[in-house]
Amino acid sequence: MKHPSTLRIGLLSLLLFSGCGAETVSYEIKIRHDDPEKRTELIAAAKRVVERRLQAVGEEAVVEMVNENGKLIMHVGISEEVTGEHLSKELTAPFSMRIMTEAPEGKGDVMIEGQGTFKETGITEEDLLWVTASKDTDPAKGRVLLEFSAEGRNLMGDVFRKNNGKYIGLFVRKLLVSKLLVESSEVKESILITDIPQFALAEIFADDLNTGLHVTFVPQK
Repeated sequence: MKHPSTLRIGLLSLLLFSGCGAETVSYEIKIRHDDPEKRTELIAAAKRVVERRLQAVGEEAVVEMVNENGKLIMHVGISEEVTGEHLSKELTAPFSMRIMTEAPEGKGDVMIEGQGTFKETGITEEDLLWVTASKDTDPAKGRVLLEFSAEGRNLMGDVFRKNNGKYIGLFVRKLLVSKLLVESSEVKESILITDIPQFALAEIFADDLNTGLHVTFVPQK
């Protein structure tokens, strides 16, 4: 249970911020996960996602999570330079994830300049369960593990069997974020992306995917 003084301090910081020519935008945070531990992780991840989005445009955001009448509400203090409409547009944009396979030019579903042509496999965000960030063998670097549902694992196995020696692409929100070489036809139940330049980048990636998969931001009027 949150200690009462913690809640009062959080609300006070928002009030002080709003008195400096700024505004506060609020969202109901809906978590789509039954595991209590994962729900706690997702609440923290959602807060970090908002903070990073605002920091990326030079904002020092004040983000507070409170329970209001049984609903989890996020209050975000922002300056006049970043409007609530802009933030809401980013947070409520549709989330998508695709695993695609390398394809001959002209025979795929999408072509990425300098990276090649890729074809849909049918593996989407509906098949992804969770993403875990950890440190790589070189602790200065990071890695992420993508875990799939039973159906997703079956599809992944088929992809690996048919594409040994070829590349698969991981697309998030229609952008190619990783290109991986299939080095074995052995059935894989997950995807491990290693050698990420910084552990912090792996954490950001995991937060973004887990939030996109399991969290809905509902703007409050």
